[in-house]
Amino acid sequence: MIVILAVIAALAAFALYFVNTPQFGRAPSGARLERIMKSPNFKNGVFQNQEPIVNHLEDGFLVSFYKFIFEKREDLRPQQSIPHVDTDLKALGKDRDFIVWLGHSSFLLQLSGHRFLVDPVFNGYVSPVSFLMTAFDGSNPFKVSDLPDDIDTVLLSHDHWDHLEYSTTVALKDKIGQVVTGLGNGEYYEMWGVSPEKIHELDYGEEVSVADNIKITVTPARHFSGRFLKENPTEPASFVIATDRIKFFYSGDSGYGKHFKEIGEKYGPFDFAVMEDGQYDMQWHNVHMLPEEVLMASSEIKAKAVLPVHNSKFVLANHNWKDPLESLEKFSDKYNVELVTPLIGQVIYLDQLPASDKWWQKLK
Repeated sequence: MIVILAVIAALAAFALYFVNTPQFGRAPSGARLERIMKSPNFKNGVFQNQEPIVNHLEDGFLVSFYKFIFEKREDLRPQQSIPHVDTDLKALGKDRDFIVWLGHSSFLLQLSGHRFLVDPVFNGYVSPVSFLMTAFDGSNPFKVSDLPDDIDTVLLSHDHWDHLEYSTTVALKDKIGQVVTGLGNGEYYEMWGVSPEKIHELDYGEEVSVADNIKITVTPARHFSGRFLKENPTEPASFVIATDRIKFFYSGDSGYGKHFKEIGEKYGPFDFAVMEDGQYDMQWHNVHMLPEEVLMASSEIKAKAVLPVHNSKFVLANHNWKDPLESLEKFSDKYNVELVTPLIGQVIYLDQLPASDKWWQKLK
């Protein structure tokens, strides 16, 4: 009994130490917390969605989590390497607007010569430990060292492990001009070495000018936040970027909701949108859209063209890895939205959108 108690005590001590390592971040405090508490979206100590979220875990959290980790289907990961283009990101000029998908929800965006890096994660896994939730072969070809040295603005939609990553952020901190994110998320950046003067934390509807002709507005997302036990300590967000010649929208992670139509009516139409499409399940339908809902939301924000992300890199749901893109293609005829489905690393110039080559159909 003494040995058992000693082992339990040792494991508890290690767990306490582990969850207090820098990668977990820390809770907002001080002036940051005071500002959070003034937000109309912060109630009872947590951020609240504008529409309630109800998850329907069939067997309860613990059993559902066990099944997700240990009872995976064989078609959740591709049998072949994900193809990509070895673009020299540092050699890209500043004369044209472009987007380069870097895998999952990470992408490099240039508008009017201003370079954005969005939800950057380059460590190859999305968990506190390197052996869980690893990237598909070929889907993580880029490193921080491959990025241009002049990242003007980093956009962070929320603090989940597949959107915010410690080692990536630490490696990036000297390349970052500024950060724009929802309320509370600046605590991670400040803890990880980014100067507070570079961090803009905005509530829904608030905006910041990041250049003379570029304005970013933080808009709602129907999602949740938190990196471990505490849920919703920070505010998940979507983004509207407006220049003098283009309007751009990024959904972040979000379930379908009324906010898309409201964003379209207030800020649209959009020339280009990046929309979440993947890691969905009816059990958590309120926080991740199904493929047809992605197209519905794209239509409601009045997007002319859409690049679907949040797919083809990690297993975070129990669907065939191809399903997000195949289902989007299946439903696309019902909606007047142009789909843009590039390879990872492929440069897409926004004034000359290519036809999709449906690269996923060539893989098993």
